[in-house]
Amino acid sequence: MSSRHLFILFLLSVTWGASFLFIKVQLDAGLEPLAVASLRTLLGAAALAPFAFAAARTARPTPRQAVLLAALGLTNFALPWTLVAVAEHHISSGMASIANATAPLWAAVLAVAFLRDEPLTLQKSLGLAFGFTGIVLLAGPASLAHLSGEALGVSLMLLSTLSYSSSAIVIRRTLGGLPPALVAFGQVAAAAAALAPPALATGGFSGAAWGPGVLGSAAALGVLGSGVAVVLYMGLIQQIGAVRSTLVTYLIPPWGVMFGWAILGEPLGWNLVAGLAVVLAGVLLVQGVIRLPLSRAPSPEGSAAAGR
Repeated sequence: MSSRHLFILFLLSVTWGASFLFIKVQLDAGLEPLAVASLRTLLGAAALAPFAFAAARTARPTPRQAVLLAALGLTNFALPWTLVAVAEHHISSGMASIANATAPLWAAVLAVAFLRDEPLTLQKSLGLAFGFTGIVLLAGPASLAHLSGEALGVSLMLLSTLSYSSSAIVIRRTLGGLPPALVAFGQVAAAAAALAPPALATGGFSGAAWGPGVLGSAAALGVLGSGVAVVLYMGLIQQIGAVRSTLVTYLIPPWGVMFGWAILGEPLGWNLVAGLAVVLAGVLLVQGVIRLPLSRAPSPEGSAAAGR
């Protein structure tokens, strides 16, 4: 891996780690979760459009693939991005960034269920146990007895990462022949078309106090985090492979926690620190970065899911 690749990984981790801060800023300014997700997809689609049009010169989706892209736009972008925004009504941006790191855990579970070349090994089982124990620590052990606000927020984040990971399985099985820029644009554009009408109809933008900070957060989340960063990540996968590219998964939560603490004044509770450590340990085990003696290297197919 070259210094250029490491620099791109650094940029991606900072950009996506800050996404949870940008969402919280918009929510605090009065935008509804549906409006945050809608604006994010609109700006993301606009940023992805030039790359998609360039890619369309060499390949175009069939009618069946176009329908599939539209459906995946709902499950891979519209639904999870709305769930993330709703979740941040109940939890801090740092906590959301940690829960978002569970995407590779769901990918491992789904790969075992749907991909025959992904057996459930002892190492993966231990990693899954660590990862989901970390989620309990994150929400607080009391969440096992009753659904607190934090437990609800973390549960919504888990649903969002499950939606990401299940969509990734479908994409790998059905859309492997299309250029990545077209796959990304088709989904984000479909999500934008699906989210804009209900966001406008429900007055999701009407209570917003638009200021430089809110406008900057919306632009950074949409154009950078949901547009340019996606293209950079797809290019990274093509150059260094899916397994190495998912190193960004481990770098996002520390940035998310730091931004929330430094800029929003979010507290660093014991459950946040413990949850971060245990979740990341689980992800490292599942993806084979930490190896048990006599364990096999993981298949790249089961390692490509990363939450955004």
